Amino acid sequence: MRAVVRFILAATLAAPILAGAQTRIPSLDQEGRRGDVGRAAQQKAVERFDGADADKDQRLSRDEVAAHFEYIGANFDRMDADRDGFLNWNEFIGHDRWKKE
Repeated sequence: MRAVVRFILAATLAAPILAGAQTRIPSLDQEGRRGDVGRAAQQKAVERFDGADADKDQRLSRDEVAAHFEYIGANFDRMDADRDGFLNWNEFIGHDRWKKE
């Protein structure tokens, strides 16, 4: 019985944290500071992606990633969701809320 109560309490307390995690990525069309930060972060991500994309094929190979990003290189297989041996834009940034223009 105590385990059930602890589980319910933990789930209740975790719900606001999990809900907040779903909205951590700011929408680019938001007004104010949150939107400004989102647009700046998206622009920086585009610059980093394009800078690493040596052959300009709009995807990053394992070699392109290794040459520019130590952490991403070490986690390449985990980030390559479709297992095609490349990181596309959404795999690179880790979500699909920002489109690459």
